Amino acid sequence: MENKTLFGVMTIIFNSYGVPCFMAGKTKTGILRIVFGCITFGVIGIINVVKGIILGIKILQMPEDEYQAKKDTLFDGIPKD
Repeated sequence: MENKTLFGVMTIIFNSYGVPCFMAGKTKTGILRIVFGCITFGVIGIINVVKGIILGIKILQMPEDEYQAKKDTLFDGIPKD
């Protein structure tokens, strides 16, 4: 999760599949995203797509020092200002 640009782009594109969670080492969260997406017939997946776009754009706009400070809390929701 050291490369901010790669992580931001992967969050925008693959958030509903849990790929950013796996990249951050949060395997359980990634598996839960996949399982809940299947159980709800994609409703949770659609919500995660929207959240991924918002979070990915915020990550790409963050300065590098702010990203390094917040990278451990990125999956607690959108980073607080």
